[in-house]
Amino acid sequence: MIYKTLILIGISVLLASCQQKSGSSNNERRTNVVVSEVQERDMSSVRVVTAPVIAYKRVYITTRTSGLITELPFEEGDLVKKGDMLFRLDVRKQEAQLRNARSALLEAQRHFERSKVLFKGEAISEEQFEQANRTMEAAESEVDFWEAEVSFGKMHAQMDAVVAAKLAEPGTNVSENQRIYTIEDHNLLVARPGVSELDVVHLAKGQEVALTFDVFGEERFTGTIRRIFPAADQITRLFTVEVEIDQSQTDFPIRPGYLTRVYFTTDERANAVAVPSEGIDYDNDEAMVFVIDENQTLTRTKVTTGIERDGWIEITGGIQPGQKIVAGNLDSLEDGMKVNVTGNFRRYGFRE
Repeated sequence: MIYKTLILIGISVLLASCQQKSGSSNNERRTNVVVSEVQERDMSSVRVVTAPVIAYKRVYITTRTSGLITELPFEEGDLVKKGDMLFRLDVRKQEAQLRNARSALLEAQRHFERSKVLFKGEAISEEQFEQANRTMEAAESEVDFWEAEVSFGKMHAQMDAVVAAKLAEPGTNVSENQRIYTIEDHNLLVARPGVSELDVVHLAKGQEVALTFDVFGEERFTGTIRRIFPAADQITRLFTVEVEIDQSQTDFPIRPGYLTRVYFTTDERANAVAVPSEGIDYDNDEAMVFVIDENQTLTRTKVTTGIERDGWIEITGGIQPGQKIVAGNLDSLEDGMKVNVTGNFRRYGFRE
């Protein structure tokens, strides 16, 4: 009897030892995961578009008459003041034509005065008198024309500006409407990116935007939407949004031609439920997460998503703040699986 009792005790100890080893083996087989708590965050949807910096005011200086350039005092990069002479042409030919026109006008005026006296004395017909008057008026117009041609021999700046381009040199014989300079007002610089109709409805005049420039690295600047063009481009189907650039934010000049990235905020939501993008798994375009309970058991849960920003995705349904989900390595997980939590999820390289 004692012998049988000892055998039973030995079997019990052996079974307990096997179960303990089995349980230990199961624990060792659990997949290690990191978790993230479902939390509320201020979320925004941002569209980033690129555009070159341009001067709001750009003027093409062209000739209004033909002639030889005698003076061209400014070079690219020079500052010009309102009223400065930009160029002078040799207009001696036009001046000679003006002298001839003035002589012809003087003769036409004398003829008209004689005709007026004769018409009063009924020595000439009304038609002859009217012809003398028309001749005098034509001579006056000719004088006006050549006076304008002479005045076109020089041009003055209509605003303070910077010479952006010089397209001729002294001694060049230019024709009418030939471009000589391009000048720009660099006090007001803008960018004009194209924005889709889906995003432009969320923008408004006066709205602040963030800007970055390749030349300044990741440093962020502030701009303001100055105006939104009323119609889309016929080819690109994009709406032009003009953004004024605040140049007071840097000691280094922002120059036309710099490439800028404009960050348009098209949607903002306070206290949105959000999870890291690493916690979202997609199955036939359906978003899924693995919710983990206090027993470290996974439940594969369908969720609906909203906007995404800096690696965080808004959750509009399916889970609640305070729950925990697995964040990363989702391919190796299954519904109902027990896992081993090794820590909390942390992201590097994103602005929080």
